[in-house]
Amino acid sequence: MKKILVIGAGRSATTLIWFLGNHAVANSWEVTIADASAELVHQKISGYPALNGVTVNIQSDIERSLLINRHDFIISMLPWTLHALVAEDCLQFGKHLITASYVNSEMKELASKAKKKGLFFMGELGLDPGLDHMSALRLIRQIKEAGHTITSFHSYAGGLIAESCDNNPWHYKITWNPRNIILAGQGTSQYRHEGALHLVPYNRLFSSARPIAIGGKDRYEVYANRDSLKYSSLYGLTGLASIMRGTVRIRGFSKAWDAVIKLGLTDSQTPLGIDMPITWAKFVAGFLPQDASKSLRALCAAFLNIPETDTVLNQLEWLGLFSDELIGEVGLTPADYLQNLLTQRWKLDPDDRDLVVMEHRIQYLNGNKTMEIRSSLEHEGTNMDKTAMADLVGLPLAHATRLFLKGAFDQVKLSVPFERQVAEPILAALETDGILFREQLLDMGPASTVNQVT
Repeated sequence: MKKILVIGAGRSATTLIWFLGNHAVANSWEVTIADASAELVHQKISGYPALNGVTVNIQSDIERSLLINRHDFIISMLPWTLHALVAEDCLQFGKHLITASYVNSEMKELASKAKKKGLFFMGELGLDPGLDHMSALRLIRQIKEAGHTITSFHSYAGGLIAESCDNNPWHYKITWNPRNIILAGQGTSQYRHEGALHLVPYNRLFSSARPIAIGGKDRYEVYANRDSLKYSSLYGLTGLASIMRGTVRIRGFSKAWDAVIKLGLTDSQTPLGIDMPITWAKFVAGFLPQDASKSLRALCAAFLNIPETDTVLNQLEWLGLFSDELIGEVGLTPADYLQNLLTQRWKLDPDDRDLVVMEHRIQYLNGNKTMEIRSSLEHEGTNMDKTAMADLVGLPLAHATRLFLKGAFDQVKLSVPFERQVAEPILAALETDGILFREQLLDMGPASTVNQVT
């Protein structure tokens, strides 16, 4: 009997946990779910008699190592900053490990050590990163194997709210780590378009969002997602004049979020010297030039250089930024206060359904024509517990676990799911779960002599 350990029972782990609970007996798995919160563990394993639950302080070397040593296969659903702690123990005790997080340099080095010990270490097995890689590389391989020359690559993805449940002016609710939402886009995003290098700093990122239609629905916008240029080599597309990965939001979000950034509310580095509770109105006013003759809405409008009637100000007001509500405990950073607020304002209602959209657009030469294939995914959640985000993060991990324990990945070399031997069985399994990409082929006209990669 194989002993599987899931560390972390947060919102993205729900579908994974339930999948393991449903398949444990048939596959002779002994499955343990561990988290710092006993209440959260109980919620997730309730109704699944095949699942065991324990609490763990992951920062405790003794608790963590004893728990990991009792299992064969570890799935870390912890924040990425904690994966190395788990990986070190897995190396020491000879345990296999998978995660949904990016494989950074530290985890890559640990994966290299694991391979030498005959262990399976793999990251980027969630949604983004994960499903984005596997589905894009499948398309790229198909195009190249048909003898065509790729000329451009664009890939877009976003976690949103289903249209029927979209009942706030931001068109957004939280379905994943709220801290990542607050800090999204920080740094400089980079991509290439028609041979030109585009570098987009944080203070211009959200104002650069442009409208886009995905899956036939003309309601979205997209902004550049961090470093697109590294995917030229990772995806075998070196030399492309146009390559971009983007984050999708519903139109109207990015302009308002740009205002939040300009106000200074996403600063996560500066604890504020506020020594007594104050209201959100006074807090926001503290970021603005003072003028007692103007309302806070008017001050914001002037600072943001927009009319007082602008929809952005309605969105800020709806969040409660102009309200007499207290901001909470003292001594936090602006990002901390904002996160606490958004966790309440953007929370899912019990019957809310979230939405994940993803689309790859790849242009290639076919004779004297440029063709574009668009491969689109739209997946709705069921409710606030079984979200689309949890499905698309958890199911790739679940199928990777099942396939590995059946011996499917014995010859895998990489620590990310780029190899056909890993990606294609997982994608096929996801299709049986109803997670499908739908393809559309467009004739873009006469072939160009630029942007060519074979």
